[in-house]
Amino acid sequence: MLSHHMSMNKWRILPLTIADQQQHIDCSEMLLRTIEPWHPATLYWSIADPEGLVLGFSQKEEVLNQEAVAQQQIPIYHRRAGGTAVLVGPHLLSLDVVLPAGHPLILADIVKSYEWFGKAWVETLEQLGIEARVVLPQEARVQRMLLKQPETQIREELLRRSCYGSISPYEVVVGQRKVVGLDMIRRKVGSVLQAGVLLQWETGMLAKLLGRTLEEQTLLEEGLLERAVGLNRLADHTINATEVIAAFEQVVLSIDKVG
Repeated sequence: MLSHHMSMNKWRILPLTIADQQQHIDCSEMLLRTIEPWHPATLYWSIADPEGLVLGFSQKEEVLNQEAVAQQQIPIYHRRAGGTAVLVGPHLLSLDVVLPAGHPLILADIVKSYEWFGKAWVETLEQLGIEARVVLPQEARVQRMLLKQPETQIREELLRRSCYGSISPYEVVVGQRKVVGLDMIRRKVGSVLQAGVLLQWETGMLAKLLGRTLEEQTLLEEGLLERAVGLNRLADHTINATEVIAAFEQVVLSIDKVG
């Protein structure tokens, strides 16, 4: 179970919203901008429709294969958090946890701030019959070292164009493959912790959009299958968004009861 010192005010839970990704980005931004210190933590669940590609805050559109973007007519979005490209759509369930300044789950140590969130996702997957674990900071560091080694550098740089092509501390993996990606936006008024849960993981479209040559596309299509996996491959039945949401909320509400 999650640790005992996490008692806190109640959670405000917004129902799952299925909408254009820009609406989700704007809504998350608005929730953060208008949060007050006495507000409860807010959970905002979302799925993007239509499918789109979201780039990290400092990621440039030059990383994209513009011809493929035009062909597939894929809308491109930019998020306020760091990290790299994420394909959004019916295969990805997203959660924003909006925490007001001074909330006990916002720690001075940015990396440690992800720990409770990653562990809550491990418990959630456990409830769904999937054995997962969090990535420890040391493991993420070891993978990052591959960027500095001549024999692995090119492949690593390529895979890292996609958020699910690499691991960060406290993200959630099954074996070596990422299932839940995490990122964060920090402001004076509060923080947003964001999670993306792979309901399915197909790499063909992403490889087309991020690979600028056929060789890069092949490498991405195969390499990204080694780096991530969808819940549909991990369970003996299709796990839908509603089940994931119910399991996570049960875990989070139990944090509240513990205090």
